[in-house]
Amino acid sequence: MVRKDGAEAKKERMERIARKIQAALYKEKQIPLSKTIAEIEYDFGLTREKIREYLQTLENLGQFMIDEEGNKIKKTTET
Repeated sequence: MVRKDGAEAKKERMERIARKIQAALYKEKQIPLSKTIAEIEYDFGLTREKIREYLQTLENLGQFMIDEEGNKIKKTTET
């Protein structure tokens, strides 16, 4: 049986966001944080608070690094 509850939907959204950011970081070493948040807000219909929560989780997983002061999302050294 396929599980389709809130947790699964959240996981799928986070995976799609991670793929979107990784694709952008593949082309560039860093991308603008505020523009990325705006694009995700538009594409997924999420609030900025929820997007920041997702980005923090993905950063903690080592997907990328967030530079709040520089307004950038950067590749990790492992990527």
